[in-house]
Amino acid sequence: MDERFTAYIPTAGSNIAHAEITSPSLVKMMVKRAKNPILIIGENLEEDEKEAIIKFGEKFNIKMIKTPEDVNLVVLTKLLQRNEHDLALFTGITYYYLAQTITHLKQFSNVITISIDKYYQPNALYSFPNLSKDEYMDYLNKMLEG
Repeated sequence: MDERFTAYIPTAGSNIAHAEITSPSLVKMMVKRAKNPILIIGENLEEDEKEAIIKFGEKFNIKMIKTPEDVNLVVLTKLLQRNEHDLALFTGITYYYLAQTITHLKQFSNVITISIDKYYQPNALYSFPNLSKDEYMDYLNKMLEG
């Protein structure tokens, strides 16, 4: 049995508030219930992962923003801080940049943050666990089912 590494990154002002591990079916349910979700796609995805993520966004008619191509992550954080979106999904963003962005949103907005990356992101409200490449593709395919 392989042991998985779960990063411990203490967050400012919240001693033990770590992300809840979520599943593809729960992510789909949260997206369906959200009034104005947004999907933020970084550049650290492999081609097949990026393809599945874009299909997921199109299937659920989610506004998609590619960073840094469309907009800088700092500008995007300020946009999300205005609370125009109630749910933000993140993937493919450099781990430590995403950690800082989500920590900022956690402290200064009401946006529900979900990391659908293959690495556990403790600063988000919900996150996938650490996954291997095959497990991650399985999670993405389950998000496309149904």
